[in-house]
Amino acid sequence: MPRETRTLLPLLLVAATAIVVPVTAPPPAEAAATVTLSRSDYRDKTLAAVLGQVGGVLTGYEYKSPQPEPTDDCFRPTYGPYSGDAPASCWTPNDYPGYDRLGAPHFASHETGSDDDYHVDFFNQLILSEHGPDATFQDIKDEWVAHDIGDWGPGDIANAAMRDDGMVPPLTGRAEFNRHYWLTEPYIENDTLGLVAPGMPATARDLANRFGAVTGEFDSVVWARFQAAMYAEAYLLDDGREALSRAAATLPRDSWPYEVYQRVVALHDQNPADWRWAQAQLMSFVRNVYGQDNEMAIPDRNNGSVLIAILYGGNDYRTTLRIASLIGNDADCTASFAAGLMGIIHGMAGTPQEFKDRIYQGGAGRYVNDTTTGFPPHVNNDYPERQSWDDLVTLYESNTAAQVVARGGSVDASAFTVVPQTVLPERVTPIGNADFEQGTLAGWTTWTPGPDPGAPNAIAENNGTAQSGAYKATVFTDASVPEVKLTTTVRGLEPGATYRASAFVQTNGTARFFVGGTHTTAVDTYAVAHRQWARRSIEFVAGADTAQIGLHLPPGPTAFAAVDNVTVAQITAPATTRYEAESATVAGGVVRTSGSASGGSYVGGLDDTNAYVQFTVTVPTAGQYRMGIGFANGGASVGTLDVLVAGVKQYTAPFPRTGAWGTFSRNVQDLPVTLMAGANTIRLQRAGVGHVEFDHVDVGRYPEPVYAAEQTVPLSNGGFDSGGATQTPAGWETWAGTDGTSADADYVEEGGLTGGFRLTQHKAGPYQVYTSRTVTGLADGVYTLSAYATGGGGQSAAYLSAKGYGAGVPELTTPIPTTGWPHWRRVVIPGIRVTGGALTLGIYSAGSGGQWLSADAFTLTRQ
Repeated sequence: MPRETRTLLPLLLVAATAIVVPVTAPPPAEAAATVTLSRSDYRDKTLAAVLGQVGGVLTGYEYKSPQPEPTDDCFRPTYGPYSGDAPASCWTPNDYPGYDRLGAPHFASHETGSDDDYHVDFFNQLILSEHGPDATFQDIKDEWVAHDIGDWGPGDIANAAMRDDGMVPPLTGRAEFNRHYWLTEPYIENDTLGLVAPGMPATARDLANRFGAVTGEFDSVVWARFQAAMYAEAYLLDDGREALSRAAATLPRDSWPYEVYQRVVALHDQNPADWRWAQAQLMSFVRNVYGQDNEMAIPDRNNGSVLIAILYGGNDYRTTLRIASLIGNDADCTASFAAGLMGIIHGMAGTPQEFKDRIYQGGAGRYVNDTTTGFPPHVNNDYPERQSWDDLVTLYESNTAAQVVARGGSVDASAFTVVPQTVLPERVTPIGNADFEQGTLAGWTTWTPGPDPGAPNAIAENNGTAQSGAYKATVFTDASVPEVKLTTTVRGLEPGATYRASAFVQTNGTARFFVGGTHTTAVDTYAVAHRQWARRSIEFVAGADTAQIGLHLPPGPTAFAAVDNVTVAQITAPATTRYEAESATVAGGVVRTSGSASGGSYVGGLDDTNAYVQFTVTVPTAGQYRMGIGFANGGASVGTLDVLVAGVKQYTAPFPRTGAWGTFSRNVQDLPVTLMAGANTIRLQRAGVGHVEFDHVDVGRYPEPVYAAEQTVPLSNGGFDSGGATQTPAGWETWAGTDGTSADADYVEEGGLTGGFRLTQHKAGPYQVYTSRTVTGLADGVYTLSAYATGGGGQSAAYLSAKGYGAGVPELTTPIPTTGWPHWRRVVIPGIRVTGGALTLGIYSAGSGGQWLSADAFTLTRQ
């Protein structure tokens, strides 16, 4: 509709209402059970959630030195720093306009100003109301540009990239183009997408994934999916802790957020009475992120704090809010999410009276889109200056109706009939030491064309530039070693299935992330002066149950390359159509030949402004599709191309350097494109900055993660908590070494990661010991063994072991990290293909007197 006639309060949708954008995934089966949520209950819970979001910001203490650390006496709902009314004993007064959001001199007494914890949340509802339940990346870009969003960090960068450079999400949130990709915005600005998917956590997860990608990637988007799913779960529950437990399925099992979740749950189990103790333990567990300029805002410490608040809050609203408000770091964000969750669970009846009196004010309260005080978070242009809280809830309600219908449910004047969803974990293939936090290259193999005469040309490096945590893997070339490969074997793949291998990389030359011998993609980051990290991915079909992946620094000038956080996940394989560049309409370019081009030819020489390659794509239904453009860029800078559909420019796309002209390998830029049903003319036109050569374009729907239920094998006493401190842990056996003298070298003692106890291997004199158990009755399949471990180092051998899982199979091992006490690290043996129904697992070490290791929390899961 014309922009001047749009409304933010569309009429409530009913079952017969047309959906603007087609559903991208099939609706649930017709036979699925449904649940009914009355509109009155929905409005009550959603209003309480919105007030919780806002009230949490006005209550929480975002602090660092020299601000005093708030004590319990400082907790008073809506009287925190951002309200402008915090007690002087708890907060040093500050004239920054952000610390005056509630009834400040800038606003009337019944008004609350915008903040980044909720201003984009509310704006997202405009996008959904304008473009339907499956709004595309192009829709999001168009609305951000039209309204010139004011925001912090990654939001500012993403907005400038869309407005000034014409870029489109998800590129705007990627580390390669947004140095603040790691920050809080993806989750604090998109968690309330869960409010439009009550009982539909998979829908909430997918919406948060799409909208979160506007401003970030990596863990911040993982947390966004988790938070949105938790809100969606809460509508059909009466306990926020259960919503948390269910939503945890969105956390990939090979991810750091999942480790943080496990750690916080273990802390609560170990000491359920003292949240401040748990927070102190969490702060010793969290990781830094490369490029961070505000450690308070690192996602793992703040989301871990949210988990602490929810678990230790015991489902009591005020207790949960108090913990979240006083817990530190970005506590205003922590309190905002936690209070929003409690609002859904308890509704308006359980909402703190202060929120009702000072924010809602019986319906008279207003939300102010603050464009006047100089506080950054706001929405420009024709966005309303003031809205009532009830009107905002009506907008959420309308968008909820559209989501319910789009996902197979129905609506009427009094209720939503929802097809409830269950979220399942992504099917990931764990990689041992994928983040190199063991401090070594354990599990990885280095190859050079000849002997290395000097220092190693591949190391686990701790120099403050790891993408996350302390360590990255770095390879070097020099005069003696002109080429280096660093590889690992991925086990447990399903032959014929499709996978996506990904890693963060950095280089000052041209390196290649690869899968096997043919699937390679160039890594040449344009922000090399800042050693910025860039994610590279390769999609491949597994030809066997194993694959080699790694980093290759080929012959050339002396250079370095580094890799961190390697992942492999199974994905769907939607049908795609390939369009060869040499078969397209070409203006201002030249068709050339190359042995690395998919059809033997490619288009280069697109030197003139407005030179282009144009082709016609036919699709069966309208909606968002993916273009995978095979390209080469041997220039000195990023190349740019305008993407036009039916003669209308949608966006400008960047094409990073690949290191060589006319060499295509698997250099693919994946771009979203919105198409109409039938024939569409797509033009890729030089934008005037840099140059790009084309090989082909693949068009199809976006692949989706494959989700599968976990099958956890019960391991009695897997945490060594049965029987307390003992020499003989129940369910475990001890091999006392070849000379039989080390029966006393393993024992259970206090100080475990979970439950209070741990297994330790240690002796005053030399020892050799193996602590193990044999698990029987296993179904044939692929298993992952994991444990948490730490050690002092120095042993001749110290490793987690899996053996006896089939006839004639080799023992699989992974080293125990030398991290020192009490720095636990998760160690994993993935891809254990069990046949014959049994598996022996354990810990082995051999060392001199005084050396030690400890292990805890053994788990065995089947894919």
